[in-house]
Amino acid sequence: MLYPASLSADLQYLAKRYEWNAEDKAEVRTAFTDCPEMVNFFTVLAAAHRAGYEQCAANGYIRLQTWCMQQDLGDPFAPGFDLAALDAMAAEPKRAHA
Repeated sequence: MLYPASLSADLQYLAKRYEWNAEDKAEVRTAFTDCPEMVNFFTVLAAAHRAGYEQCAANGYIRLQTWCMQQDLGDPFAPGFDLAALDAMAAEPKRAHA
């Protein structure tokens, strides 16, 4: 399976953000190996965090899918999801994303 060029940077970003230890990293590697759906999940998760996604008590621990849909990005797990639009949103100056 070919992986997106950005996957390594996305996983490094998530590892730092979530403070993954070696065991966590091994679990993540196992989860995405030969699994395009998990590659997509980690790629979208990293981009969403860069765009302002947070999961906390204040927002009811909003799920990634719900957050993406509230941002008018669509369902990140459906065919045709526009990752480029999410990346563009992440590149915008920081603002509060619902």
